Amino acid sequence: MAPTRLYGHHQPLHRQVLEACQGWTVAVCSTNAQVKVIATLLLEQALVSHSIAELLAQLPEGTRQLLLIADDTLPDGGADQLLEQLRSQPGIERVRGLVYLPRAVATTRLQQLWMQGADALLSLESGGSGLGLQAVLDLMAGRPCIDPVFDRRLRGVERHPAGERGSHPDAALTPAERELLLALAWGRSSAEIAALRQVRCDTVRRQRSHLYRKAGVADQRGLLAWALEQGLLRPPDLIAPQR
Repeated sequence: MAPTRLYGHHQPLHRQVLEACQGWTVAVCSTNAQVKVIATLLLEQALVSHSIAELLAQLPEGTRQLLLIADDTLPDGGADQLLEQLRSQPGIERVRGLVYLPRAVATTRLQQLWMQGADALLSLESGGSGLGLQAVLDLMAGRPCIDPVFDRRLRGVERHPAGERGSHPDAALTPAERELLLALAWGRSSAEIAALRQVRCDTVRRQRSHLYRKAGVADQRGLLAWALEQGLLRPPDLIAPQR
């Protein structure tokens, strides 16, 4: 059955997705039958593979823009490893990664994937809700997308009511997060932090966005105010050391 018949009232959104993906190579990398069905219904012309090695071998020469739809249980690595390898391929200028996960995935793994390269995280249980179409459309526009179920878990809303911002255990920062917070307090840009850490700039931007989410704020000013309020920063920390 054709995707346009299956999508019903989502047909206009499906057409927008097809238009937005023009000029992009679409690849599906998964051992999960449900992910492959969802992905091929989204975009019929996708490359389909079952491992990182198979996908890398399949990529057409001259690929510059790649949309990846994957799960996190590949035989030769996780979705973050796949994204890292794709982004390091010569000639590929942009990679957008949509990762499908079971709803019961560990919160720590959600955090890792969100911070280390996934542009969209969706639950397998939401596969038929139209979220996949909207996620692809968002990715093509450069906007990250996360399943509301996962978003609530990352924010800690399910365990801590709104209004308790920063008062729950999730407010405690990891050493890497504290290091990033201090660099931001000193006024360093994402590019400067990336150069110092020898990582990609978009990795730092993602980690910074995760800090905003963790603090329940919208921007860097709000993050620093939150950190001062929580005692994670002191006023002297806002003065950068002499370089």
